[in-house]
Amino acid sequence: MNLYIQIENGMPKNHPILESNMVMIFPEMDLQNLSENFCKFVRVEKPLAKWDEVVEGPEYKIIDGICYDVWTVNKISDEKRKEMLDKLAAENPYPSWTVDEINHDLIPPKPYPEEGVWQWDEATLNWIPYVEPEEPETTE
Repeated sequence: MNLYIQIENGMPKNHPILESNMVMIFPEMDLQNLSENFCKFVRVEKPLAKWDEVVEGPEYKIIDGICYDVWTVNKISDEKRKEMLDKLAAENPYPSWTVDEINHDLIPPKPYPEEGVWQWDEATLNWIPYVEPEEPETTE
């Protein structure tokens, strides 16, 4: 899918236009030799942010005669980072587990076993085999 964008005073204007729409709107335009009022546009997928980042944008920027989506990835503020870690710690159901400040995760005192299905037993500080809870009997 080819896209184009209008250029005004050397800057992208409005939003990208599908090639099929360009042909309908500007039937006389040679899309292989665009005037200075248009340029090709390339979509750039929004990057995935880590837990302590925020993605801003996109802005449309012209680079070497082609317009692109440009995304900016910034770290969240120290205050927001602390707030998120504090919330994770407050929601931690197991006192023995610690907060991993790098990956924003909870870490058990013992790694999860490689095989099988397990649940954490805080009383023994061990993983125990998972047991499906019984459904209560219904009376008709």
